Amino acid sequence: MLEERAPGAETDPPGGPAPRVALVGPVHPHTGGGAQFNTPLLAAMRERGPVEAISWKRLYPPILERRVIQGRSSIDVESQSIQAQQARELLDWPNPISWERTLRQIERSGSRAMILPWMHPVMAPPYLYLLARRGPSLRAVIICHNVMPHEMFRGARQLSRAVFSRADLLVTHAPQQPGELEALGVRHVRRVDTVHPRFPCEAFAPPATAEEVAEERARQGSPDLLLLIFGAIRPYKGVDIALEAVARLDRSRSIRLVIAGHCWNGGAPLREQIARLGLGDRVEVRDRFVPHEEAALLFCSADACVLPYRAATQSGVVQLSFSYGTPVVATRVGGLPYAIEDGVDGLLCPPEDPDAITRAIERVAAEKDTLAGGVRSNDWKYSVTRYVDRINEAVAQLQ
Repeated sequence: MLEERAPGAETDPPGGPAPRVALVGPVHPHTGGGAQFNTPLLAAMRERGPVEAISWKRLYPPILERRVIQGRSSIDVESQSIQAQQARELLDWPNPISWERTLRQIERSGSRAMILPWMHPVMAPPYLYLLARRGPSLRAVIICHNVMPHEMFRGARQLSRAVFSRADLLVTHAPQQPGELEALGVRHVRRVDTVHPRFPCEAFAPPATAEEVAEERARQGSPDLLLLIFGAIRPYKGVDIALEAVARLDRSRSIRLVIAGHCWNGGAPLREQIARLGLGDRVEVRDRFVPHEEAALLFCSADACVLPYRAATQSGVVQLSFSYGTPVVATRVGGLPYAIEDGVDGLLCPPEDPDAITRAIERVAAEKDTLAGGVRSNDWKYSVTRYVDRINEAVAQLQ
């Protein structure tokens, strides 16, 4: 582990300028959590030193691409305020020639290391190619957004182990991840154990104005409590549990829930549950990609963001919510309890427990101003500058 530094030490990284590195991953205008993480990360890395950025033409094999995208564009043409970053769009999942071109470009750039964000074992074929054919002086850093996928499948462990074991450095985001790596048999690879950084909200879109917030809340019927569920809707995120919780709230209380994000299963089960529970007047579903300006308005307008996850590593949604000053209600799974201070900037509940979420929502209604005041949007612990410095220091120490 690297030695921690005081908040005031976030200036030039120790030991001179940052090493030249290559970041391999989707960036804006691609959609999805990976691109939303990589784009402001790339901006922060370039403030420290030169970075060769290589993005994707297609991130998935064609059959999975059709399932995930479901006829929708994977390119964000609406968001205007994001910190755009130039990247070479070279990688194409089904085209090994593009993998070779990517490796040659990284080598031509003179990079000390290539940084590979890891989201899912589907990324294993191109990653294994890059890892196996890199030159002896090019180090490999893998950012472990997930060690194992949320929805397991046959061969996931073997693919993940094959990739992680070939890295020179692993970056983890949650306290349980080192144990997950050890369970895979990956013990020899050096690690930097850190936390998911909190990007400044301006990396996506500036906060909404008071007038915009007032208008949005009026459009929602001026509820006493406005809640938000944000991000791609997948089974492990437990949106169905949150709906059960909302259905148990006192009908005399004015509450509105906005569910904003693309439904991976088409959205029919979600809409059927809303109808069955009689929540049509309490729930709005935006089953689509949500551009950054709209997301900023939603977070700024909400009294709390709800994350009823069944499983998690960490969540960029937590940090995004905090960046806009919005507290969260979340379950005690994965690394979420380490990102949320229960009773201060959010409330934590046991997973798979609608009654507990109902009680937490009722508590938010009573304490929303106090919880909002507890959100520390500039907490040094989550600084992206600190995150980048720790990676750069570790890369510089690799032999």
